[in-house]
Amino acid sequence: MTKTTLKKNIHKAIDNIDDAALLEAVYTLLNKASIYNDDYEWTAQDLRIVEERKANYLSGKTKSMSMSELNKRLRKRFSK
Repeated sequence: MTKTTLKKNIHKAIDNIDDAALLEAVYTLLNKASIYNDDYEWTAQDLRIVEERKANYLSGKTKSMSMSELNKRLRKRFSK
């Protein structure tokens, strides 16, 4: 099925739903999906920052860590 056909079928199905709770659930699901699928327009400044950070990482000026290492550091820092 094409995206257009799917959208039309979803619209028809929603028009036939009379249960407010189900409609709220569908709305919540679709709303969250649409938020995360928005295309972001990268500006020249965004690209410059990403390239700068990449260069710093590759040159060793900045380091990364695993999530478990980050969690350990945060627990140590805030357990005082």
